[in-house]
Amino acid sequence: MSISADIPGIAFATSSHSGTHNAPTAVRFGSLQISGRRAGRADYTLTLAVGDAILRDTVRTHGPADAVTTLLYRAGIRLEIHEFHQRTTAAGVVTDLRAQQNRRTEWATGIGPDSAESTARALVAAANLTA
Repeated sequence: MSISADIPGIAFATSSHSGTHNAPTAVRFGSLQISGRRAGRADYTLTLAVGDAILRDTVRTHGPADAVTTLLYRAGIRLEIHEFHQRTTAAGVVTDLRAQQNRRTEWATGIGPDSAESTARALVAAANLTA
């Protein structure tokens, strides 16, 4: 596997193992806006690049993890979170999570100015690492 990162807080991965499925498509984080907070829910507008396609959608849900996994699911990426840890550092909020896709489990890290963006970046990294 080769990994490179060109955006702080996110890892991109491509798989070099052989299998019966197509090569994975890189997922890139674009932006996350949160609005309309009420009754424990908010509107999460997320922009992701999946391969050559730009996906932008708004999801009304309880948190950024649900919003990101929903948009990934709509793009055909089935990502399941097994463990989730978050902490505040001098660099910002750091999210570490262990996620699984297609029977492959990996740890991924995301760094952002707040917990929502950090979570989104960690999930995008996990989608790439488990592809």
